[in-house]
Amino acid sequence: MAEVIAALRRGANEWPDRIAFRDDEGELSYAGLARRVAGAMDVLARDSAPIGLMAENGIDWVVADLAATASGRRFVPLPPFFSDDQLVHVVRDAGIGLILASPAMHERAARFGSVQPVPKAEGGMQGLDGAARGERVIYTSGSTGQPKGVRLGDAQLDHISRGLAKAISATASDSYLSVLPFPLLLEELCGIHVPLMVGGVSTIRRDVAAQCASGNLDAIRLAFDEVRPSVSVLVPELLRAWVGALILSGARAPASLRVVAVGGAPVPPQVLNAATGLGIPSLEGYGLSECGSVVAVNRPGHASPGTVGKPLDGLTVTISGGEIVVEGPSVMTGYVGQPDLDGPWRTGDLGYFDDAGNLVIEGRKDAMIVTGFGRNVQPEWIEAQLQGDPRILRATLAGHGRSYPTVLIVPGAFAGDFFTAARPGEVLTALQQICAGLPDYALPRSYIATTADEMQALGLTSPNGRVRRKAVEAWLRTADAQSRSKTAPVPEEISI
Repeated sequence: MAEVIAALRRGANEWPDRIAFRDDEGELSYAGLARRVAGAMDVLARDSAPIGLMAENGIDWVVADLAATASGRRFVPLPPFFSDDQLVHVVRDAGIGLILASPAMHERAARFGSVQPVPKAEGGMQGLDGAARGERVIYTSGSTGQPKGVRLGDAQLDHISRGLAKAISATASDSYLSVLPFPLLLEELCGIHVPLMVGGVSTIRRDVAAQCASGNLDAIRLAFDEVRPSVSVLVPELLRAWVGALILSGARAPASLRVVAVGGAPVPPQVLNAATGLGIPSLEGYGLSECGSVVAVNRPGHASPGTVGKPLDGLTVTISGGEIVVEGPSVMTGYVGQPDLDGPWRTGDLGYFDDAGNLVIEGRKDAMIVTGFGRNVQPEWIEAQLQGDPRILRATLAGHGRSYPTVLIVPGAFAGDFFTAARPGEVLTALQQICAGLPDYALPRSYIATTADEMQALGLTSPNGRVRRKAVEAWLRTADAQSRSKTAPVPEEISI
């Protein structure tokens, strides 16, 4: 953060009128941002208790993000997609003494502690010279249990921002479009810190992700057409939505685009191929909060499909017993309430390096399904293939110890009533065709059609949508799941 604040001070001095951020309400220059951050630092430095932030994406979030850490306090983003119980845990676990909240989120934030608005005061730019070294805590919802707080210090945040800027060849001429929520560390770094470090401009569109999730796929196409950015970061579902919207409209992505980094989950190869054909320069990457959000990413002009590219500079990434191990200056200090991390971080992810030194991700170590025939199946591998079909929004493979896997399917916008009205044999044949070329033993032989809301209501996903695989396995053994499971005689092509 020291480097980010120094970059803001430099920008305010060298190009004071250049726009730093735009959101749905207005815009703010580098000088204007510097004054607001300095003013907020002065207000927040009057106490030392950790600060939480619950707000929509926007300029106020940017001010709070920079000022809270630069005031020397522990800063904790509070994800609105967490449940109330989870947020109660986060506030207590992190020792939060004050929550900064937007007007729209003030009432909910007040359930968890003392609340005040993001400071609007302005100060002299010389106030940035007194920036302290605070701590960022990112809570990951995980797949089971209460969220864990990942502690990241000033040097770790600066290192990962610097590494990202170099990896994507970011410059002052870049225009960034931010559509993911800022409580996600990757978006916070790419949408706020990196543009400031290089002197670029970032445009924030807070509702795009929510509109796509509600079925308005055109929201993301229109946002990119309006802003015409050079850089953005997406999760696979938003990339799928954009590809679908472009296909339906007969349009192509803006020629201004230089980098669209994609991470957070495996990206279906069909989606990457379609994106490339539509002019989207998609670069798949890999990371986790415990390692500063980014471990490896494909570089512009040197993408290697099927891999997540090479590690960022300064990181040592090795494979131990098939598991990815990361060591370097962006690895977390430790979890809140636990001793500092001593040594490298074992990620729990399986992978390997190809002959060119690109990292290939195989899936979570603890997600492995072992069928009744003793076959090992990595579910993310099959799920990514299935989710490449526009009829399937989400596929969740399960069936540990069973003769064959079962897949839970959340139909996509192009599915119509196929998964609920078609005969089971027709659906299973379609799934086989989608997975053509994959081993027979890994293919699902039964399926259950469901919805994202139902999966969350059943406790099969976390509040932010991450699959709880143990819960899925347990639910498959219930009478409810067994009564809904659809199967059919196994086609000869996929018999064991």
